[in-house]
Amino acid sequence: MLFEIIQDNVDYMFTNGYEDEIGTSDVSICVNRIIEEYAPYTEQFASTPTRQVIRRVVNNCIATLNDLHMTQRLEYATSQSVH
Repeated sequence: MLFEIIQDNVDYMFTNGYEDEIGTSDVSICVNRIIEEYAPYTEQFASTPTRQVIRRVVNNCIATLNDLHMTQRLEYATSQSVH
């Protein structure tokens, strides 16, 4: 359940804005949203290890989105040069 909440929030916050710089405050806002949404499901929601793990997963998701975006741009550029 936690990973679905993380994915939904990362998609919502960063899918349309991955061309802009994503700052640490953006990541913190996302982490806080995730913790707020996940809080009803656990007693450990605000603990430091949980926050650190969520932040790490959010950063990994953002990196994956950036990699996907770069791959899509490369594929588009390659397809345009072939035609």
